[in-house]
Amino acid sequence: MDTGAVYGGILTMPELPEVQTVLSGVIQKLGSRQLLGLECYYPGTVIDKLDLRDQAFPAKLRQGYRRGKYMILELASGFALIIHLRMTGKLVWDEDDGEPKAHERAAIPVEGGFRLRFIDIRTFGKITLLPTLQVQEALPKLGAEPLQLGFGAAYLSDRIGKSKRPIKTALLDQSVVAGLGNIYACEILYEAGVDPFKPCNELSGDDFDRIVAATKLILAQALMHNGTSISDFRRVDDKTGGFQNFLKVYQRESCPQGHEVQKVKQAGRSTYLCPICQK
Repeated sequence: MDTGAVYGGILTMPELPEVQTVLSGVIQKLGSRQLLGLECYYPGTVIDKLDLRDQAFPAKLRQGYRRGKYMILELASGFALIIHLRMTGKLVWDEDDGEPKAHERAAIPVEGGFRLRFIDIRTFGKITLLPTLQVQEALPKLGAEPLQLGFGAAYLSDRIGKSKRPIKTALLDQSVVAGLGNIYACEILYEAGVDPFKPCNELSGDDFDRIVAATKLILAQALMHNGTSISDFRRVDDKTGGFQNFLKVYQRESCPQGHEVQKVKQAGRSTYLCPICQK
């Protein structure tokens, strides 16, 4: 089994398109099959109370949805799984041969001789089992979902329009916009023609319009290509995404206009920008 590789020594956390791609694959694979249990092979990967497992399983999936970078699997038994992949976590659908694979930290045995394996090299990922009614209070404070109607220029201006923070830093704040990370923030701001270092309180109404439009466009394109695989991200069938082939500035030497792309440090992260297109 391919557990992924670090590209250029850089690890990237799965963002909205990658998490949604994995979730959609999980829902499709599970179908009407019973989830038979939850096994943990590494301390701290699974967060629960032991007696909950006997109450939660076996059970079929009632519904699955995403909130920011979190996957929520609601079970027909009245319990739910909150799955956060973090830096190197991935869910892989596989046959159940009874043996954990390399870097497998937890697993969900599934009816029919299958297993949903939680592979996580760096062990930062978490699976939380809890009653469904407690899901919302267990999640951190999250902002608007950028692909839903509530995310618009008015919302963004109201939330960050008076802030002196750079716009890229604000977009990475999960309490402002849920699900964005470093890759898509760079791509969105290039598409919008906005300098990532520009303070939010200096942005115009047109800037906010372009940022929102670029956000919806870039995320929709990334979803269409099953996310971006730069380091460890894999789909549930353990195949890579394809949007890395369409990135315009992130880890690029030049932008589509032929201008040299600059790589600079911003709030401890690498920011990629075109100083000409993003004046």
